[in-house]
Amino acid sequence: MNAQEFVQLKDVAGHAPTLLGPAIQAAALNAGAIATAAEEIADRLGRDAKLFAFGAGHAYAFAAELCSRAGGLPFWASMNLEDLRDTPRLAHKQLHDSAPERDPAQGVALLELHEVSAGDVLVIASQSGRNGAAVEMATWARERGIYVIGVLSSAHSAAYPSRHPNGLKLADVSDLTFDLCTPEGDATLVSSNGKRVSSASTISFALLAQLLNARVALALEERGIDPKVITSANVDVKN
Repeated sequence: MNAQEFVQLKDVAGHAPTLLGPAIQAAALNAGAIATAAEEIADRLGRDAKLFAFGAGHAYAFAAELCSRAGGLPFWASMNLEDLRDTPRLAHKQLHDSAPERDPAQGVALLELHEVSAGDVLVIASQSGRNGAAVEMATWARERGIYVIGVLSSAHSAAYPSRHPNGLKLADVSDLTFDLCTPEGDATLVSSNGKRVSSASTISFALLAQLLNARVALALEERGIDPKVITSANVDVKN
């Protein structure tokens, strides 16, 4: 969508195809990877594995989408770098601060805090896939027999160098990756001054998370295991 179209478009809903496009593309592109991940997750749950999801900054939306969500699965635990802080801080201050996700040591400290261990599953969400904490988490986890899934934008990740000392990116150190299909920089619409506005990664994050949940639930049922799907706390129980 060019700048002129952006300015002249009166119907806000007309922007929807541009914002939804990466998610729809990601759903098709990652269908095989999601099926593969779901089979591995179901196998590990059958061996009492724990499931963890992590995302720094706005990528935490992926972890939140999986954890304790109506229609979701109860096995997921979400992790946030804020868990390491002795003093809580307001959410907007966390989102303004990208320093923690660039520090490799923070990633390992978070895994140790949550007692992630051999046999577990770890999903790491990162639009750029280049920051130190995420790369170190994946590296540390795989060395210990933890199954690692990276969720990232291949286009964004390819556009910039790693911020980890080893020069690797999340895709390099994951067992499996999902591509968000979002653009470099995430924002999708071009404004009249040439700036981009309205990011798409959260939409892709949410769709991929729910597709993964659905496929894991199916894989568990095929193994005779109850997926224990969560019912909304805001639905009254009928007698």
